[in-house]
Amino acid sequence: MVDVAVGRGVGLAPKDPFWAAIKPHAPAIRRVLIGLFLIATFTLTSAVLLFVITAEQLQGFVNAPQYASLKVSAGWIRQDVATVQHYWTLMNGITRKEDETQDALYRVSLRNQTSRSSMTRTAEETRNFINTHDTAYILPPLKLKSFTTSLTSAEDAAPAPDAPQPIDSQPNLAPPETAASGSPRGSLSTAADAKASSFDVALAEPISLRFGDDVDAYFDNYYSQLGTGDEAAHKSLNDFKAETFRRLEGYFAARAQYQSDASAMRALKGEIDALEHRADRLNKEVQAPGTPLADGAYWSLTEDFLSFKTLFGDWAYNIVGLPRMMLVLALSIFMGILGSLIYISQDFLRNPDSRGFWDILFRIGLGAGVAFALFFFAAAGMLAMAQDGGGKTDMSPYLISFLGITGGYLSDRVTQWMREVGESAFRVKTDGPPARWAIGLGNMLKNAELDAAALAAAANVLVEDAEAWVSLAKPVPGDKQGLVAAFLREHPSRVFTDIQPAPSAQ
Repeated sequence: MVDVAVGRGVGLAPKDPFWAAIKPHAPAIRRVLIGLFLIATFTLTSAVLLFVITAEQLQGFVNAPQYASLKVSAGWIRQDVATVQHYWTLMNGITRKEDETQDALYRVSLRNQTSRSSMTRTAEETRNFINTHDTAYILPPLKLKSFTTSLTSAEDAAPAPDAPQPIDSQPNLAPPETAASGSPRGSLSTAADAKASSFDVALAEPISLRFGDDVDAYFDNYYSQLGTGDEAAHKSLNDFKAETFRRLEGYFAARAQYQSDASAMRALKGEIDALEHRADRLNKEVQAPGTPLADGAYWSLTEDFLSFKTLFGDWAYNIVGLPRMMLVLALSIFMGILGSLIYISQDFLRNPDSRGFWDILFRIGLGAGVAFALFFFAAAGMLAMAQDGGGKTDMSPYLISFLGITGGYLSDRVTQWMREVGESAFRVKTDGPPARWAIGLGNMLKNAELDAAALAAAANVLVEDAEAWVSLAKPVPGDKQGLVAAFLREHPSRVFTDIQPAPSAQ
């Protein structure tokens, strides 16, 4: 009996159980990996095509007839895009600062309104106190005099009929106006639109602002009448004034706050006007008459370029600056890859185990190479699909895309067509026998229980060529006739003829 330990030592131990458990699932795992690879390749190819097509379209827009008078180019518009980007950076900064200033103005305006209301209320209460208690404090020899003051003005809104007459019923702050359009500041906005969005602050002083001076004048008049007279009347007048000004403490605090807020509002309004003036000046500088950016359509085109740059970054935006020939060539190559992926995906769905990774990679590379070759075939006029545009030959990117994706999908057929075109263009004369037609070749193969594949292997040619000999689609080259006759064990005179027979002869 063989020792198990010895068997392990010489490599006879059982295989790793992990791999033994994985092996039955290997085909399914392989299919999943190939499927994921195809999905990732489809996604990557589509993304690259998106960049290339968009870059080619944007570059084509620059050369549109409507911009011919502006004399712009792809290089020039890149400078204009940088100008527009800098413009929007400055304009957004101005807009942001103006919004912040508007918010500050609104907050100060609300506080100013509160201070004004507090002034009005305190002044009303003090006036009522003076008019209702003056008889208790004004003693002879002083003569009683009513306290009167004009506490309303034309600027103040009229109070309700059943409400007590206030000193100031409404603040002098108009509500924000709504802009005529929602368009951003820039080529389509005007200074009037900018001003329409700001608060119209009316800084007219309320009448209650002078109420404290009226109270001082009221008591000064009594003191001038009294002179150095009765001490009791003088003491009572002092008590009356002290009580009145004690009630006015809130008024003076509110008046100080009102005056401070009014000054701040004037400063904020001046800052908003300065920002609007700066925006107007920036618009005039960037869109100076006679410059390309003054053209509205060209401005929109630069905005499209800027959006492309913002969305995809500088690395994708730099694609726009490539020569157009490189963009069209890249478009052709990636369309060839896309065509190969479509072909491989259909083949994978029909038979998931028919191709390996290296076979798939080779087929993708073949599609890219065929599309690349078709680009030059079209450029050389071999496909007769060039378009005449303005006295120069220019290939449409849509045509190149069609050729690329078709070449990638039908790589095998296109390579055969290329071979035929090459053989037709570069004919070689030899001293050997001429090409002849094989009569009855199909029957001879059938009688010998052979097929075209066996004939192709014996003659060292492609199966497609052997099938063409059998179907009388093409003659047999002179250097292959001896091999074919020897393969069939027939004399060449019984197999070949110089006269092309009718297809029915087969």
